[in-house]
Amino acid sequence: IAYNIITAASSSTDPVYNNMASPDVGVTNTDNDAVGITVVPTTGLVTTEAGGTSTFTVTLASEPTASVTIACASSDTTEGTVGPTTLTFTAANWNTGQVVTVTGVDDAVDDDAIAFTITLTATTTDPAYAPLTPGPVSVTNTDDDSVGITVTATPLTVAETGTTGTYTVVLTSQPTANVEVVTASSDPSEATSAPATLTFTAVNWNVAQVVTVTGEDDFVVDGNLPFTITNGPATGTDPKYVGLTGTTVTGTNNDNDAAGINVNPTTGTTTEAGGTAIFNLILTSEPTANVVITISSSDPSECVAAPGTVTFTSANWNTLQAVTVTG
Repeated sequence: IAYNIITAASSSTDPVYNNMASPDVGVTNTDNDAVGITVVPTTGLVTTEAGGTSTFTVTLASEPTASVTIACASSDTTEGTVGPTTLTFTAANWNTGQVVTVTGVDDAVDDDAIAFTITLTATTTDPAYAPLTPGPVSVTNTDDDSVGITVTATPLTVAETGTTGTYTVVLTSQPTANVEVVTASSDPSEATSAPATLTFTAVNWNVAQVVTVTGEDDFVVDGNLPFTITNGPATGTDPKYVGLTGTTVTGTNNDNDAAGINVNPTTGTTTEAGGTAIFNLILTSEPTANVVITISSSDPSECVAAPGTVTFTSANWNTLQAVTVTG
């Protein structure tokens, strides 16, 4: 700023110097102030999806001639929010730091740490501050989600009578695309699972889906047999879920078959005139190999039986075979 030192006309009893004029002195006062918006820090801020926060401080470098309003905004409000959203600096508080808090926002997606920025926009009628645009503040929001398939089950016991058992499957984080989990039995002749495919979306990923396991019947005396139900690997277009598997469910299918030969009737009457009696044979369960039964009379002088042998196979075990006894 330029100004003058004014020298008035002299006053003296010396008539030569009395009322003598002298030149004014021009002076310039060099300014030591500079306009600026100071933001500290502008990098390295970290928030968390659990609501963790980080802060930065804003001050002006010099006193403004009019109020300066600075708007604060997040570039990605799904990752972080800012508060307050407006800072006001005046001639009274310009050199007092104002704290801005950035808060991490939670989501349910395993999306790793996401970077975003806080932008600062100044508005004022002070011509020195009006054109200023403070640089953005860099922030990273750390993730708290992880992909996974959770299977909740205890060892299942089903039976050949068709009894069932259940377990549940759910994802541990929201997928970015549909995820399909296939359930499959290690031995469908002993147990089957339904539904065969579970579909999880961005809407139902955290809703447990029930899988029903049903015991399958056979006709063989094979005892109580173990089986397993696998869950996965997952398919879809979410790269973090593709290929993941849930734990395998174990189970036992209880047998309901018993080996036996039924004969009906077990008594009969023949005559010496050649009268006959008929009885039938049948197995109570499917054999794993042919079953041959020899038929003979305890007294061939009184009666004979035909045929002399009866053969049951896995194909005819449950078909009556007749034996004729002739007196």
